[in-house]
Amino acid sequence: MYLTVEKALKLPALNQVEVIGGKQGLARVINSVSIMDHPDISWIKRGELLLTTGYVFKDDSDAQINLVRELSKRGSAGLAIKIKRFLSTIPPEMVEEANKYKLPLLEIPYEMPLSDLLFSFTHELVNREKVKNDGKGSFEIFHSLLSGESSSSSFPQLQEIGFNHRPYILLLINIETKEEGDSFFSIGRMLEKLNQTDKVDFKYWNIDFNGHLIILQGKGMVTDEHLLLQAERIAALLEGLITEGNPSISLTMGLSKVKKEIHNMKEGFSEAKMAIQLGPRVKSTNINDYASIEVENLINQIPKDVLTQYVLSMIEPIIVYDKENEGELLKTLETYLFSRGRIEDAARALFVHRNTVKFRLSRIEDLLGVDLKSSDLAFKLQFSIKAAKLLDD
Repeated sequence: MYLTVEKALKLPALNQVEVIGGKQGLARVINSVSIMDHPDISWIKRGELLLTTGYVFKDDSDAQINLVRELSKRGSAGLAIKIKRFLSTIPPEMVEEANKYKLPLLEIPYEMPLSDLLFSFTHELVNREKVKNDGKGSFEIFHSLLSGESSSSSFPQLQEIGFNHRPYILLLINIETKEEGDSFFSIGRMLEKLNQTDKVDFKYWNIDFNGHLIILQGKGMVTDEHLLLQAERIAALLEGLITEGNPSISLTMGLSKVKKEIHNMKEGFSEAKMAIQLGPRVKSTNINDYASIEVENLINQIPKDVLTQYVLSMIEPIIVYDKENEGELLKTLETYLFSRGRIEDAARALFVHRNTVKFRLSRIEDLLGVDLKSSDLAFKLQFSIKAAKLLDD
């Protein structure tokens, strides 16, 4: 559906166009094409491929280098230059900059009119847009369900696009870039790539709904646990594909709980969104599932002053101790409780000797004036530690 520079170059009408530089950027998506006939590029839109004879910068090497740099910054799909009219060859400085910024730099042969090239690109873009729009209406049902405007009566429409009664999970992706024009990727293309491998077995619907939203369904009859594990794996694979070669990207992902009814889709979206908002505050991971932070979500609804007072009453002494001594008593206590009181397991998780854990636990008991073997106390301490993370903003 998406026309990338790489796909465009495989069209019969463009088989004489060569890639001179920026080959790493061939996955850039072309949204439009235009011919450059003046030095001002402030009108260039994201995803626009620029065609030119090079006349406006033929005698200015600084302008040649700056053009590549600015096109990349603006998110251009690439630059195609017709040679042997004003430039005998594409200057090596431009090739170097194109490689640096991963901007496709194309060489158009002298005998190929720019008007023919423009027509070929435009024709292909129009055809792809038509295909895209033909299927657009069927996806509107997802928007209605996510907004809570439709119910189970919408199922026949979902069946038309392959959605069935099997359980599903919503994956929401939030992407931020530090510099404009630095990231060039298509979630849809990446999903296509994953779905064509033997690594995963899933159906998906990629929807533009308050961000990149993906609805995942397993192709076979799977358990809820297996579906969640599969969704987490897909999220991890997507994370690798998105961040590869894009160091300026800041990415977070949120997974809903497994849903079994289509009227739960709005609820699932809220869960995925909450996983993105709350997950990074309690875990040092980019991918969070709502099930793992559901308790934190409930805690987060308690008034902050009430929560603060409770946390201080339970674990303030070890919080103060850690700050004053650069200690790890709170981390040790959390790991010990998570290990269900098994010192050996806690020591392995902390990468320390069991005697170190025993010493720290003894210090914790002294500071708090408690017996950690009390089962009632364990829940209160776990609750306090979770709350402390939410308060530590």
